[in-house]
Amino acid sequence: MILKNARWLTAEGYFEEGHIEIENGRIVRLGRSSNPPKSDFTLDVRGCVILPGAIDPHVHFREPGQMYKEGIRNASRAALKGGVTTVIDMPNNRPPTTNHSRVMEKRKRFAAKSLVNWGIMLHAVKGRFVETDNLVKSVKIYMAKSSSLPAITSKSALLQLFEYYPVVSIHAEDETFFLHEQKKKLAHHEWRPREAITGALQKIEQALKNLEDQKRPRVVICHMNTRDEVQWLGRMKAEGFDVWGETCPHYLFFTQDDYLKYGTTLQVNPPIRTEDDRQALLQGLSEGVIDFIGTDHAPHTLAEKQSANPPSGIASIEWLMPQLLYLIDEGVIKWRQLNHLIAQGSAHCYAIQGRDGIKEGNWADLVMVKRFDRNQQEAQVISKTGNNLYKDFDFRWKVEMTMVNGIVKYRKGKFVNDTKGMAI
Repeated sequence: MILKNARWLTAEGYFEEGHIEIENGRIVRLGRSSNPPKSDFTLDVRGCVILPGAIDPHVHFREPGQMYKEGIRNASRAALKGGVTTVIDMPNNRPPTTNHSRVMEKRKRFAAKSLVNWGIMLHAVKGRFVETDNLVKSVKIYMAKSSSLPAITSKSALLQLFEYYPVVSIHAEDETFFLHEQKKKLAHHEWRPREAITGALQKIEQALKNLEDQKRPRVVICHMNTRDEVQWLGRMKAEGFDVWGETCPHYLFFTQDDYLKYGTTLQVNPPIRTEDDRQALLQGLSEGVIDFIGTDHAPHTLAEKQSANPPSGIASIEWLMPQLLYLIDEGVIKWRQLNHLIAQGSAHCYAIQGRDGIKEGNWADLVMVKRFDRNQQEAQVISKTGNNLYKDFDFRWKVEMTMVNGIVKYRKGKFVNDTKGMAI
């Protein structure tokens, strides 16, 4: 396959023009000539900007156990619409992904259903250690209860997990600080106070510093939502620790005032915080402190969200690329940073080979986008939530086509190929 009249983003953050030659799912040549060689299949992509397919390292596709909320196949379609070509699924399923047999069952489901490339995580359990055999990308530690299993909040338990697993991704919100008894009287962000974040970071730091350098794991702070985390991450990196940071679109576009206005549709864990926190996160993106974006795609039905005991979670994977390109338009990030946030950062952190940008030899995970003079959001919502929280934002960019492993899967609003993605 040849993509002619191509204009693509390089890993260095500038654009090149010419043609892209693809064989066996990989980019074999980035041709700077306007006269590409003959091919059995040539696709004219004039007018599009070609970006690396986004890696979303934090999704909840709700399978097994809660397919009525989403499911792997449907969620992977939503991913394609959002320009996402690779995902890492979280382990707080029903039942949680805690052992080898559940890992294998989940891998079987993804292999049979996912239209995008995929990896999974293992759910950490206090005092239990599982040989992962390179079948998972990381171990997820929940310091606040997020499944049928208890949270992990003690420094000693963290220390044991840090000693055993080489890569840990952490929901760094210590539930021992939650104001459970006042939950019914307080707003969501109030009964889960900021001290839960700072307390968790303190325990993580203490556990790391109690280990010798060579025994420390790589630590990922998931869904960063506060200024405190940005400052902590910057300091820990400066001190030489192997720590990485992820934030999510909802923390970049909304504040707790929006939550108070719109209610449970914006209820998420950790909670959305203040405008000061939002600005700190945007600055963290701009300055390179935060390493990548994960949507934390966590769909719930409308009925659940409107119930007396609404669950936390926001679905946003199908708007990821327009969201981040909006930040480009607003001058928050530059093209080089976009490339890092959607591809390089996650690929390097989680050892995802051949998917860190548009390079010769890499897999042809490519997204063609166009910019328009007015809002280009479609009314149709792919996720089973049926709700677009971003409909009032003036997104001028639209995903025209998404290619996974050299195969066009989504084009002009239609899903055109059911070929399954690869395990990463």
